[in-house]
Amino acid sequence: MTIGKEITMARNFYIDNINDNDKLNEVSLLLNEMEEVSRIKIGKTGISFYCEDPENVQAVLNNHDENLVLKEEINSRKREFVAPEQKVEHIFMFTNLETEEEAKEIEEVISRYSAYENVSLDFTNKLLKVTTSQKNILVRLNRLVDKVNPKIDVEQWKKPFKSQDIFQQKYLNTMIRIAGLFVALALGLVTKDDPNFITNIAWLIALIIFNEKTLVQAYKDLKVKQFLSENITINLACLFGWVYGAYIEAIVVSLIYQVGERLLMRLINLTMEKIDDEINPIQLGRREIGENEYEMVSLEDFDIGDVIVVLPGETIPLGGKIASGESELDMFAINGSDILEPVKAGSEVQSGSVNVKDTLKIKILYTYDRSAMSRVLEIATMAPVGSSRTHRLVELISKIDTVLLVVAGIICATLVPILNFEANFKYIYLGAILITISGSFAYKQASSFAVLSGVAKAFSKNIVIKENSGLDALNLCRTVIYDRFDGVEVTEEEMELFAKLSKLHVGLIIFNDGPVDLENDQYRIYNNLTVDEKLEVMDKASIAGPVAYIGDNSKDIALLQKAYVGISRGGIKDKKVIENSDIMLMNSDLNTVIETFMISKKQKYITIENIFVGLFINVILMILAVLFIIPWWLALVIYLIEVVVVLFNTHRIIDMK
Repeated sequence: MTIGKEITMARNFYIDNINDNDKLNEVSLLLNEMEEVSRIKIGKTGISFYCEDPENVQAVLNNHDENLVLKEEINSRKREFVAPEQKVEHIFMFTNLETEEEAKEIEEVISRYSAYENVSLDFTNKLLKVTTSQKNILVRLNRLVDKVNPKIDVEQWKKPFKSQDIFQQKYLNTMIRIAGLFVALALGLVTKDDPNFITNIAWLIALIIFNEKTLVQAYKDLKVKQFLSENITINLACLFGWVYGAYIEAIVVSLIYQVGERLLMRLINLTMEKIDDEINPIQLGRREIGENEYEMVSLEDFDIGDVIVVLPGETIPLGGKIASGESELDMFAINGSDILEPVKAGSEVQSGSVNVKDTLKIKILYTYDRSAMSRVLEIATMAPVGSSRTHRLVELISKIDTVLLVVAGIICATLVPILNFEANFKYIYLGAILITISGSFAYKQASSFAVLSGVAKAFSKNIVIKENSGLDALNLCRTVIYDRFDGVEVTEEEMELFAKLSKLHVGLIIFNDGPVDLENDQYRIYNNLTVDEKLEVMDKASIAGPVAYIGDNSKDIALLQKAYVGISRGGIKDKKVIENSDIMLMNSDLNTVIETFMISKKQKYITIENIFVGLFINVILMILAVLFIIPWWLALVIYLIEVVVVLFNTHRIIDMK
C-alpha cells in the first residue's frame, strides 16, 4: 500500500474516557499491532488515530474490552462509529482529454485505489463511470488526473443541451437582462427629480439585475444556513440603501463590490501561486543525452533506464544504480542517520539522499511517482487540514464582529427610524454602511493564508508539516524535549542548538543516549534513560502544559505518539515514523529545528497583526459612519483595501529568509 493511498483513505477516530494511564498504554500497544491503524496520538484520557478499516478495529476492541467505544470525528465533532455509506455510481466528463493513451493512464491511476470500483473511461464520449462511497470525489479525481496531465479538467457530467438551447440560454437571456437594466436605469434617472412609485420600482429592478449573481449566491448561502455570508450582507445593505433613496450610490456600491471581488480573487490566485512555488517547485533533473551532455527536464519525464546527473550538494531525486562516479551520501532524510554512506559504480542509491562529494551519474530504476520526494510532497499537500487554535480564535472574532455590525446595522435601519421617522430617517443610511463593513472576509482569508504560507515556507526549508495545525500547536508547547541520536558524542553544533532552544521561552529537556554523560545548569539533561523512563519524564513535563518532542527513529514512536507535537528527524522510509510525526525534518542541518519554531512564531504574529489591523480599521470606519463623516461607497473601498493589506501582510511569512 502506498503512502499516498493511505493518507487519502484513512479517517480520524477516537477512543475517549480512558482514565487509567496503564490502560492507555495497553490500548496504544494493541492499536500499534494493527496494520490498518496509523498516526496514533496519545492524550491524557484518550487516543486518536487514523484508520482504513474501522470495522476490524472495532471488532478487535470488542474482543479486548467491550467498554472501549470507537468514535469518528466528523466536522470537528465526535460520534460513535457507524457503517460506511452505500456506494453510488457517478459519471464525470473530461475536457482537454486528447489521446487514448492519456485516457488509459487515467483509468489505470484511478483503478489503483480500492475506494473506486467499476472504473470505466469512454474516450470517444470523454465520460468516466466510477462507483464509490467517498464524498468530495470530484476534488479527489482532479488531483489524480493532475498527475497524468494538469491541463485535463474533470467536471460533473450534465445532460448536453441542444445548440439552439445554448444560444437562447447564454446570449438571448443576457441581452434581455442588459436591456432590462438600461430601461430600469433610464426610468430611474428620468424621474429622480420628482420621485414616485415608478422611480422606486425602476431602481429596485436595476439593483436586482445588477446584483443577480450575488443574489443567486446569497440564496444558496441561505439554503446551507450561512446567514452572515458577504453575499447576503451586501444585498441587505443595498436594500437599505434603496429604502433610504440612495439609488445611484447603491448601484455604485454594488459595482465597487463586484469589481473589488474580482480583483481580490486575482490577488488571492497570485498568493496561492506564490505558496505553490514554495511547496511544489518545478522539479528538474539533468538527463544525460550524450557524452558530457545533458538537458534539464521535469523529473516526471524521466523513464527507467535514463541516466540522471547529480552534482555535489544536490539531492538524488530518483532512485537507481550508479553508472559512474564515487561519492558519499547523506542519508538523514531516509533513515535519520548522520553517518555518511560511501557509494561507487554499481551501488544502488535511494531518492532523497544527498550527494556530498563528487558528481554521480545514476541509471534510473524507479520513476518519480515512486520517489521519496514525491511521497514527501504528497504528505505535505494531501494531509487533512486541522483546525488550529489560532484559526478558531480568528473564526470567533470574525463571527462576533460580523454579528455585532449586522445587528447594529439592522437596528439602525429599522427600529431607530420607527421611533421618530423624520428625525431618524438618516439612520437607515448608517445601517447600510455598518452592514457593508461587517464582512469577515479579511480575517478568515488572512488566517487561512497564514496557515498555508507557514506550511509552504516550512516545506521550502525541508520541513514537512503533516497537519496544517502543527505549526500553530507548536506555539502552545511549554516544554521542548530533544532526544539526541543514540551513541553519538555531543558536538559544538548541538550545544549551540541547545542554547538556542533554551532561549525560546519554554522549558528544555535533553535526552542523552550518548557514550558520555552530559551536565548543564541552563536546562535539564537525562542520561541513558529507557523508553518507559522517558515517557514518565514526558508525563511530568506535560503537567506544565503541552510538550513538543524531537526524536529520530522507530524506537521513539511511543514518545512521538504521546507528545502534543511530535517532530521526527528524517526517516521518510520508515512507515511508523511518518505515521506518528506531526512535523518531519528532512535534512541534517540542526538549524532546521530552530527554523521550525521561528516559522511557527512568525505565522502566529502575522495572524495576530492581521486581526489587529482588521479590528482597528473597522472601529475607525464605525466611528466615521456614526458621525456621518464618511460616505457609503468610501467605507466599502476602505474595507476592500483592508483585505488587500492583510493579504499582503501574509506574504511576509513566505518572504522569510
